[in-house]
Amino acid sequence: MIYGQWALALNLLTIAVLAFVVANVFVSIAFWSVKNSIQNYTVSTRKSLLWLCVLSPWIIALTVTLFFSPFFQSGEVFVWLTELAHWHHPDIFYFLSWHSISLIIFFGFSIFIAVRSLVLAYKNHHQISFLRTLATKKSEYVLIIDSSIPAAFTGGLIKPSCFVSSGLIEQLNSDDIEIIIQHELAHLHYADPLKKWIFSFFAAYFTPNVNKILKSMMAISMEQAADSFFVKSQQQAHNVASTLVRFTRLAAKYSIHKQYKSELLVHFCRQSIEQRVLQLLSDTQFKPFPMKVVFLGVILLAVISTTSVDSLHHAIETLFNH
Repeated sequence: MIYGQWALALNLLTIAVLAFVVANVFVSIAFWSVKNSIQNYTVSTRKSLLWLCVLSPWIIALTVTLFFSPFFQSGEVFVWLTELAHWHHPDIFYFLSWHSISLIIFFGFSIFIAVRSLVLAYKNHHQISFLRTLATKKSEYVLIIDSSIPAAFTGGLIKPSCFVSSGLIEQLNSDDIEIIIQHELAHLHYADPLKKWIFSFFAAYFTPNVNKILKSMMAISMEQAADSFFVKSQQQAHNVASTLVRFTRLAAKYSIHKQYKSELLVHFCRQSIEQRVLQLLSDTQFKPFPMKVVFLGVILLAVISTTSVDSLHHAIETLFNH
């Protein structure tokens, strides 16, 4: 048993874990309900909403923890808040309790995810370093790989590079190659390999089904953003769409080389070609960021998480009584 400030800190961490789990569940339900509607928004809005999904449990956990902290739970100004939710004996922490078990499980799972992400980043670093030794420089950020397999991708977490295979250059015309290079430079501009790695880390805290869809939707959104980055006219959009189709038909004849396979490589033609072509050629007016809906949703989620943590705490206390 621990008393005082250390006990308070451990109890606040327990609150954070409970709030995180509750928020994760509600965010997963909300995401599953609206995932098909997200396609109706602009690409930049889609990416922002996906980031909001994976970061919301962390934001809510921090908010709820602050709510249960002594700053809000003491003093006349915030005394009315204790009627909404409060934490019994915050200055006492029991080692042999569900508090400890919940902390051990959460931090154990977090360590597992962190180690897995770091191993992936380490392997990706060596993969990119190896590819750079084999490639010849076309420009500052574009490297040519001597390979008959048509491929174009961007890789590297800290200093990304764009890679294009010699086989692709030989089998497509110069206009197509220029479009592909501009597309890959857009990934470099957005730092997509690094963002993809960070997004995957946060998405790993969701159930496998939700995690898979979140990462897939983010990958597609990244590709669509890169497709449109240099498009200034409808003719340019048609040219990019045509290049996508030609590259896809060409790539379908080959198997992807193991050196080009990695979760952190952003490939030109690996993600939902049909959806990307429709996005380029469509004249549909996509919706902007739903600020009011998101703001009200976050507030509602914070309130639900706060009251749920209090109710869950009372229920577990009654069940186990330490």
